[in-house]
Amino acid sequence: MPRRRLTTRLLAGGCAALAFATVTVTLTAAAPAAAAPAAAAPAAAAPAAAAPAAAAPAAAGVWSTSCDAEAADYRPVRALDLPTAANWRDTTPPYALDDTAAVAGGFDRVGYCLELTTDAGTSWVWTSMEALSGDPGDVGLPTRMEQARHQFVDDLTVASNVPGVQRLDGGSGWVEMWPNQYDGTGSRQIPGASDTARDADDAVLWANGYGSFQVHAFADAADARGPRAADSATATPVLAVNAFTTPGPQTMDLGIGVAPGENPDWTSAQNAGDYTARRLTFYARPALARIDAAPISRQVVPRPGRTVTSVPVPVSGVALDPDVTAVELRTTRDGRRTTQRAAVSPAAPGFSFTVPLPVALTSTDLELLARTADGGSRRIARAVDVVAGDVFVVQGQSNAQAGQQANSTSSEADRSRWVRTFGTSNNNNSRLAAAIGGWTYAMGDNIQRAAAIGQWAVRMGQLMSARLGIPIAVVNGARGGRAIGYFARNDAEPTDGSTSYGMLLNRLTRAGLAGPDAIDAMLWYQGEADRDRADVHVAGFTELVADWRGDYGADLPVYVHQVRSSPCDQASAVALREAQRRLPDTIGNLRVLSTTGLNGHEGCHFHYVDGYRTFGEHNAAMLLDDLYRPGAPTVAPPDPRSAHRIDDHPDELVVTLRAPARPLTVEDGAAADFQVPGATVESVRWQRGRGLVLRLDRPVPADATVAYLAHHGPGPRVVDALGMGLLAFQIPVG
Repeated sequence: MPRRRLTTRLLAGGCAALAFATVTVTLTAAAPAAAAPAAAAPAAAAPAAAAPAAAAPAAAGVWSTSCDAEAADYRPVRALDLPTAANWRDTTPPYALDDTAAVAGGFDRVGYCLELTTDAGTSWVWTSMEALSGDPGDVGLPTRMEQARHQFVDDLTVASNVPGVQRLDGGSGWVEMWPNQYDGTGSRQIPGASDTARDADDAVLWANGYGSFQVHAFADAADARGPRAADSATATPVLAVNAFTTPGPQTMDLGIGVAPGENPDWTSAQNAGDYTARRLTFYARPALARIDAAPISRQVVPRPGRTVTSVPVPVSGVALDPDVTAVELRTTRDGRRTTQRAAVSPAAPGFSFTVPLPVALTSTDLELLARTADGGSRRIARAVDVVAGDVFVVQGQSNAQAGQQANSTSSEADRSRWVRTFGTSNNNNSRLAAAIGGWTYAMGDNIQRAAAIGQWAVRMGQLMSARLGIPIAVVNGARGGRAIGYFARNDAEPTDGSTSYGMLLNRLTRAGLAGPDAIDAMLWYQGEADRDRADVHVAGFTELVADWRGDYGADLPVYVHQVRSSPCDQASAVALREAQRRLPDTIGNLRVLSTTGLNGHEGCHFHYVDGYRTFGEHNAAMLLDDLYRPGAPTVAPPDPRSAHRIDDHPDELVVTLRAPARPLTVEDGAAADFQVPGATVESVRWQRGRGLVLRLDRPVPADATVAYLAHHGPGPRVVDALGMGLLAFQIPVG
């Protein structure tokens, strides 16, 4: 009986039906691969092979490649004789073989064989991995954005006759497959990868029209677990076919191993004409079983509530082949393995297990094996580095994206293996946003990238994970420069993928984070683009909160970050900020955080030092106090309650604060940021038992109001002992 593996599926749901797929890895260390020579000039020692066979009808069942020995368990389902140039954008390439119907019943692994022929012979490479999609139509070149993939792969095999390409069996890798343009800035998942050269970690851009079909392999599978600092990349190119959707068209880039030029992944090599024959064959392996539920690699499984210490995770499916007699689930944690076994038969093909995941800084590897009647066994799925923890969602505009600003410090030092995210924050194109999946280790510097959650969210997650001793998931759906209406739900179709709301909802659903109790808090930073139109902002946001609570749970806590200015670079407008300050008066279970204590302000955004980093610390302090410590909150930004005159001092007024009211520090010069129309504020001081005492240059005018605008950019502040700044406000003087 031919050996086969389990089909990959994606399911939606919460803990009972998580977003699942087959993901595999082994941790056996291997020696680092040396750079491969350019495939245009194969080494003399490389064995010569005949040019790829001519196309044969699929029905004939005959298709031979240089990878036949490696692909013994697979079916060739598509083959493409590559021209020197092509523009296959949003079209199906002219496959010489197209037999995807042969695996319509399910497949669990895919394989790729690239053959490049010159007069000296044929250089070839074979690589296989878990299926990246359950759709047979996706086994081919990704010429449509819906087929884009940018993620870890595990259980990776590599074989080649090109010297320097290291053989792998059960390794880990990273794939970059899309029809889009891309640049050198990446997802920070590959240690040592360049932010300028095209290599193992690039950024897929929203614009269509170049194309990348690349597989990169880690020399050591352990390097695919968590952020790593390294002097050189630990993942190197194995296979590259680029420039297949370029208008023009442009000569394609083809390569095996590491390119010798500026871009290790062969981008812009334009070398397809160097070969007399060029063939890319796609394989799929029919499945022994179907998985209906199982965690995927690096997933953060949400715990219900914030008190349970273990989450039961289902693993279930159905045997598809009558020769399967049993399915085993092997679970490895902290070096200890446990095994569960379920007998199956054609009359009772279903299997089901439950794995308890501890809510702690420890990870679990899961491996499913099918036992067959002939005494054989086959690994049919694996997921690695799976954890359980709490989930936070960030939404808003550019200060929610919170990328690294020009001349600012990186947040790389504050990343953590235990802070993770799913998919991509690239919301510029809904087709791309819906395609990119997979769990990654969160990074903060780059925006609109896989793994991006923003600098302050990285710091917040790191601190909360360390303090609580649990993993944290952060999903960031923000997009810069957008007014409140951009984030609204399409009530007729909440999952409308063309809307920001629908993109986020779909992404959370694919990640298994959309069910009740899955999300612990929603963090919102938006308002600059509303240009101080307080009524528009409040109406839109109030409706948005109601929609969130309809889709994510009625008790969803919401945290609003009061903007520093609205619009950007204008410090005098305060109506929208005052409206944000008062949101807790009309929306329950909502807290407001301040930004006025951050000296890293540059007019609109924030530097990392004394900016986003400090902001992340304030977020962590408030969330830890509010969500994880019983009793009344003790951490909150200074917030005015009222203002009144002083009878025996007509030129003074007092601003009282809501509890908790810690002592405040009023830095020299801060009085200039307070306004009382018709008078000048000469000084401000903190007085215990009273609040902020403002002295004016004349008696307090009748029907006066008092406002605090905060300093535009770095400057004098009014802060509490934690460095939280006084909320901007405008209130009447009683």
